[in-house]
Amino acid sequence: MYAPPSFRISERSALEGLIAKLRFATLVVNGAEGPVAAHLPLVLDGDQLIGHLARANPLARLLAPGMPGLAVFVGPSAYVSPSWYASKREHGKVVPTWNYVAVQARGVIEPVTEPGALHAIVTQLTDVQEAGREHPWAVDDAPADFLAGMMKAIIGFRLTLATLEGTAKLSQNRPAADHAGVRAGMEAEPAPAAQALAALMARQSSARSD
Repeated sequence: MYAPPSFRISERSALEGLIAKLRFATLVVNGAEGPVAAHLPLVLDGDQLIGHLARANPLARLLAPGMPGLAVFVGPSAYVSPSWYASKREHGKVVPTWNYVAVQARGVIEPVTEPGALHAIVTQLTDVQEAGREHPWAVDDAPADFLAGMMKAIIGFRLTLATLEGTAKLSQNRPAADHAGVRAGMEAEPAPAAQALAALMARQSSARSD
């Protein structure tokens, strides 16, 4: 992962926190004809990411014990206009860029097909998503015969982590006036992603001043 030191997220707890917050990832493995990707929810369980795929998914057909995999979690992202920089008014030597947050997890995949273990994965994935709801749905709320049929159509997996890397590009490489300008520009944008980045930049500024 390309992450200059000023953008790099080094703390393991921060990386795990982002995975827990983002939850949705792109899983990539290499097939005979090149990379194959699938988009799916993943949950961190100790040093493993767990998930499942429809058996009809081309990536599912490639899963094999020990296969290398890459899971990419992408958080809020938004375009940065040069017009937001104070530097533009001073000397004009500015260009557009893009602010974003992302985490990459690399490791090896272990397919899970045993019914009990697969049920446990599906249950854990569901419980994480349903947590905090007034009336959380549970896997075993579904009729047993219906659930058994659905389980036959999926394959579970565990991705044991080898490396975990992250980046938060939030204009922290810019002078303070430019950083403030980007934050104000993001705050004025209607897109939720820009609003989220503005909030992250505000927290970043607060942490710097403490």
